[in-house]
Parts: sequence; C-alpha cells; structure tokens
Amino acid sequence: MALALAVASCGAEDDGAVDEQAQGDDAPGLEQSAGEDRRANADEPTESAEPPPRIDPGPKATLTGLPADASLASTPAVVVKISNNDDRSVAALIGIDSADIVIEERIEDRATRFAAIFHSDLPPLVGPVRSARTTDVDLMRNLGSPILVFSGANISVLSEIRDLSRDGGVVPVVNDDSETYHYRDGDYSAPDNLFTDAVLVGADFAEAAGAAMPILAFRTNESDTRSASIDGTGVTIEGRDVVSFVHHGVLGYVRVQDGAVHVTRDGVPLTATNVVVMQVDYVTNADDAQSVDAVTTGTGVVNVLIDGRRWEGTWKRESAEEPYSFFDRNGVEVVLEPGTTWLTLVPKGTYRFEVEAEIVGLVAGGAG
Repeated sequence: MALALAVASCGAEDDGAVDEQAQGDDAPGLEQSAGEDRRANADEPTESAEPPPRIDPGPKATLTGLPADASLASTPAVVVKISNNDDRSVAALIGIDSADIVIEERIEDRATRFAAIFHSDLPPLVGPVRSARTTDVDLMRNLGSPILVFSGANISVLSEIRDLSRDGGVVPVVNDDSETYHYRDGDYSAPDNLFTDAVLVGADFAEAAGAAMPILAFRTNESDTRSASIDGTGVTIEGRDVVSFVHHGVLGYVRVQDGAVHVTRDGVPLTATNVVVMQVDYVTNADDAQSVDAVTTGTGVVNVLIDGRRWEGTWKRESAEEPYSFFDRNGVEVVLEPGTTWLTLVPKGTYRFEVEAEIVGLVAGGAG
C-alpha cells in the first residue's frame, strides 16, 4: 500500500521563492502503481531519467496540445460554470470529465466553483450550471471570444459580461427558463438541478463566437527537454473542502475532495494530465462583500505538476488578453504535457505538497 507524501511546502513568499522544508532521509515515500521508485521528499531538483515521449507531427488541439482534426482550430471554446458547493453538487456532477481545462476559483466562504473549458469534446450533458462571477470576466479575455454558459449573475457581473460581449470578447448564454439551452432535472434539488447541452450550445452559437485561442503552452518536439524538477506526487489545498491531487501511474492526477475520489454521477473520476497550482491574490468584490475575486494578471508564485514531478517558480500574465506563462526558478519556461489541465487559483498559505497516507492509498487502490 502506498504511503504518505512528505514534501512540505506551503504557500510561498510573494517574491516568487518557494522554501522547501527538508524532511530527512527517513521520510516515507510514495509507492507508484507504475513501479516508479521516486522518493517523496526529493527536495533537490533532478533531471528526468527518461526523455518524454515523442509527439507525432500534425494538427494539435488548441487547449490540450493533443493530435486533433485540423477543423477543430476554427471552433470556439465553450465555458460552463459548474457547481462545487456541497454534497448535492457532487451528486449531480456530470460532463466535467470531458473538459480540456478546468479553472477552479474561490467564490465565498472559502468555497470554490469550476470554469470548465470545453473544446476538443463537447458533452451533451453538463452541470450543475451555476452563476458567473467577476473573476470569470478576465478568465474569458484570452480565450478568443468563447461561449460562456451560466445560470445568472448579480447586476454588476452581468454588466461586465455584457460590456465584454459588446466588445466581441464573449458570447453569453444565460439561463432564461425557456429550457432551450438550460433545463431543470427534477431528480436533483435547486440550485444544483440546472444542466446544459454543450453540443447544442456549441453548434448554435459558433458563428457568433470566435476560434479558441491557446491560453497554455504545451510541449512539442522542439521542446522535448524540461529543466530539473522536484517530487510532484501530490498537493493538498485547504478551503471549505480539503482537496488533494495525487499522481496515479495510469490516470495522471486524481482529484480527491473531503476524503473521497471526486467522481461524476456516472462514476468517472476527475483527473488531469497537468495540475497548475497558481497562487493569486483574492480581493473582496466591490458589490458583494461576501464574494471574492481572483487577480489573474501580473505575476506570482506557481507550482506545475506533471507526471509525478513538480516545477516551482513564477506565473506571468501581463494583461487579461495574454495566455498564462510559467517559469521555473531559473527563468526557464515550463511547458505542459499534451493533455488535460486543472488550473487551481489558490491564496497564499492554503496549500502544501503533502498528502495523507490514506488519501494516497485511496488513489493507488481505487481510482481506476
């Protein structure tokens, strides 16, 4: 049975340096399902023993870097705001496992919500759909006029979304109770009973929207090597829920929430090829003192987890129209592995690179 991770590193200092706490030679390690022998307290950067797999030539999906039909490049992204409020949200969850990118943002009372970005695969059923927040406005600006599906918003947020729409920056699809693009499912309780059909939305609003733009950089055959890394087998993030991402040799990073593997209502675990822990500032919303908004422009501390390894350094996004860029402590760009990405926007001091033994064992023994 796998043991606990013991790389201790909490929210780092504002200047971009992340201080590792040495755990000693007797710190327990993580036993990988793929037979890897990786120490869990490897606090010194090391080069990968094997080069990453070669990437086939040809067209790539804009938001995953994976091989794709060339026609995909001209289609828009569909962003759906998805609930993560409580057990009712978990019970109703569907479709998010098809997202190319999930951005997890705080909303209020340390709770989080998902902005699921679909492009390569549009599922016919997604939800539960929830409201847009001020944070989402800047998250839309670098996607190339995406379609944004949400249940509603307060007057201030709606005004900002309408302004962005008038400028050609987003195509909003808000619930109007017509049951055309949103519908209520009586098997679930409000507010976690609203769902959408991303296939229908993508087809009906494609002409009004714009082609998806790349917001992340993925490895290509011209960037087959990466800088030295440290152990990145897992991370724990503390909010209203306790969330862990744990590396699994087959599935990639598996999301665990409050002691259980986070799955959709049809039993599909939430996984990602890449996990980006992006430390941001949160500010109180000007029109709702209970809500907070993430500041996703400028620069800050970042940790990028890929294939059980971790790169710590700095994220940069000079303006909301620019993609996200990640750099290690030596200023070398860290590119992601082609595949899906979970980007979590975390406040300082709320995350650590440790995972409880039982959570590691849960993923190793039951996530597949």
